[in-house]
Amino acid sequence: MANKRFLHLAVMAAVITALSACGGASSSGDLPRYPGATQLKAGESAVGDTLAKNMDRDAAMRKAMGAGGKTEQLGFRLPGDASWDKVKAFYDKELKAGGWESGLGGMAGGFVDINAVMGAANQGNELFQTAMWSRGKQTLTVVMAAGPSGQRELILSLSSR
Repeated sequence: MANKRFLHLAVMAAVITALSACGGASSSGDLPRYPGATQLKAGESAVGDTLAKNMDRDAAMRKAMGAGGKTEQLGFRLPGDASWDKVKAFYDKELKAGGWESGLGGMAGGFVDINAVMGAANQGNELFQTAMWSRGKQTLTVVMAAGPSGQRELILSLSSR
């Protein structure tokens, strides 16, 4: 049951990121990796399988609508000492150094302070935490979730248009 809920949350993160994407030149391979994190790959983990399916669905939807861009997602198993505060601080530092800014950016960022909204939600939920950054025409959503065994997993969802 908890594993199913985690997969649903991963899908929700993909949809939020796809809807808020602004576009750009980086790929998921260029994103910083949290120290000690182990990538969850398709064929080796349920989360890896789900993320691969999300990307296939995103590509099919964009093609059907005649829309450009793409969403790339990577999943990672975090080391045992990882906490949301540590993960968020790592991405704040690394992404800001790469020219990313916290939140949605662009026109959408002028309407909603998405990280303030997410920050309030994060405080009330230790099982699922999320934050967003933007740069140019791209939006990155970082999601940390606790799996059924308490193991923490991280999803990086990069949308470009």
